[in-house]
Amino acid sequence: MPQKLPDRYKDCIILVVEDTKMMRVLMSRYLKQVGFNQVLECENGQEALDLLEQQVVDLVLLDIHMPVLDGYKTLEAIKKNEKLKSIPVMMITAVDKIESIATCIEIGATDYMPKLFNPILFNNRILSCLDNQYLRKENEQLKAQLES
Repeated sequence: MPQKLPDRYKDCIILVVEDTKMMRVLMSRYLKQVGFNQVLECENGQEALDLLEQQVVDLVLLDIHMPVLDGYKTLEAIKKNEKLKSIPVMMITAVDKIESIATCIEIGATDYMPKLFNPILFNNRILSCLDNQYLRKENEQLKAQLES
């Protein structure tokens, strides 16, 4: 059974970017089942970038091989955008070559998971990404309070 979702994360907004409908639905349903109330979906990187310009999200789950705009280019665009670069991005992909993993991490991915994921590991890695994001935001707030 997956780890219980801490209350502070129930209203986190997670964006699933996946071109295969079955995988997109599977991930979204799983996230809702473990307690996330807000899961958004996109079919490709361009849709994701368009949505991210309009909607604040707490975590992006991003496939690599997609039509229109692939995961590498989408990740690059997120990390180059001042407004978006602090959003954690977890790559979820069938590509398991070490070169691909290294490229994603170099570009700025927070984590990397194979598509045929273990639900418990998937849940824990998502919580780890959200924990780091939560601590980063808390640190920024404390820094701002100290400066004022």
